[in-house]
Amino acid sequence: MTRNRRLSIVAAILLVEISLDQLTKAWAESSLGSSRYISVLPTIKLNLAYNSGFSFSTGSDRGQLIGVLVAVISGVLIWQILRETRDGRTILMAVILGGAIGNLIDRVFRADNGFLSGRVIDFIDVTWYAVFNLADMFVVDMFVVVGAIVLVIDEVLHDRRSSHRDNDPSDDLSRS
Repeated sequence: MTRNRRLSIVAAILLVEISLDQLTKAWAESSLGSSRYISVLPTIKLNLAYNSGFSFSTGSDRGQLIGVLVAVISGVLIWQILRETRDGRTILMAVILGGAIGNLIDRVFRADNGFLSGRVIDFIDVTWYAVFNLADMFVVDMFVVVGAIVLVIDEVLHDRRSSHRDNDPSDDLSRS
C-alpha cells in the first residue's frame, strides 16, 4: 500500500474513532445523569462516571501530568505512523492514537482547574472490573488483545515476504 493510501486510512480511522467516542460520551452525559443507569447484562451497566486519573481511577490527583503524558505519547505515535512502512503496524498505531486523542479531548475541553485538568467521561460499567469508555477500549483492549494479534500476523507475513524475496531465483538473475 502506498504511503498516501496508508495515511488516508489513518485519517479515516481517527475520524471515525474520535467521533464515535465523543458522540457516545455526549450521549452518556445527557442520558445518564446522576444516579441513573441502564442495565445491559447482569454484570454490565451504563453508568456515568468522571475520571481525572487513568485506568481504574489510579492517579486521580495527577490528572494534568497524565494529560501531558498522553499528549507526548500521542506525538510519538504520530511520528511513528509517519515513519512506518508496514500496513498492520500503521493501522494498529492509528487505533491506539484515536483512543488516546479521544480521552485527551476530554482533558482539554472539560478542564476546570487549568490546562489538561478535565476529567474523562466513563460510562461502560463492568461491575466486577472497571468503568471505561470507547476510547479506553481502543487504547487498552486494542493494544493488548487485538494489537498483539495484529503484530504477530504482521510479523509472520513480513517474515514470509522477506524469506520469499531471499529465495527468489529471478532476483539472483536480475543482480547479475
